[in-house]
Amino acid sequence: MYERCLNEAERILASEKDVIVAVKKIWVEVEKQGKKQGFEIPSFADFTALLEGDSRFEFIPSLDENGEPPDASAREESPQEDELENLGFFSGDRVKLRSVGLTPEVIGSLIRRKVDMTMNALTRAWKRRPEGDQETEDQLLDILAKTQKLQREVKNTFSDDKMKQLEVALKTAEKNHQPTNPKPKAPKKKARPSAKKPKPKKSTTRTRVKKTRRT
Repeated sequence: MYERCLNEAERILASEKDVIVAVKKIWVEVEKQGKKQGFEIPSFADFTALLEGDSRFEFIPSLDENGEPPDASAREESPQEDELENLGFFSGDRVKLRSVGLTPEVIGSLIRRKVDMTMNALTRAWKRRPEGDQETEDQLLDILAKTQKLQREVKNTFSDDKMKQLEVALKTAEKNHQPTNPKPKAPKKKARPSAKKPKPKKSTTRTRVKKTRRT
């Protein structure tokens, strides 16, 4: 029933640079395409269940500080959450294509983009800061300075060259740890004794035939 919806989700995920994406973000994008193309869209809860049950997708549930799924009934949407989503920050479960591997290079790019996105959001917040509120301005400046420092460190630590070197090193280590000795041959099975019955021995006793005299 919702095959077209799932196909669209697969297409959107394949074009996503982040690889691991919030389920709600995918649902929002699929909903937009459904309205444009005229196909039916399930509710967010049903969409989540569909992704979780489809073998094309790898579902990553969100967990609270105790390692348990958060209570959805206690979670209420707020204006702040809507604003964060408009900025590209989505909470909740995540999903990725099972066919896409998480190589060091992919992970490094993902971390860099997340930090860059945070810096861009903070820059926009600075431009929209309330006038005359020195305390808020000082807090924003402090956060901006710390994020900018983190951005430099992340770019240095997770540079493309370093991630490629790490990927090569991991592949080499994996290759070196593979067993080089051939597998031991299984011991040969002993031949079973023949089931044929032994032939009877020829008798060595000669039978004497009495000669009858002719009369």
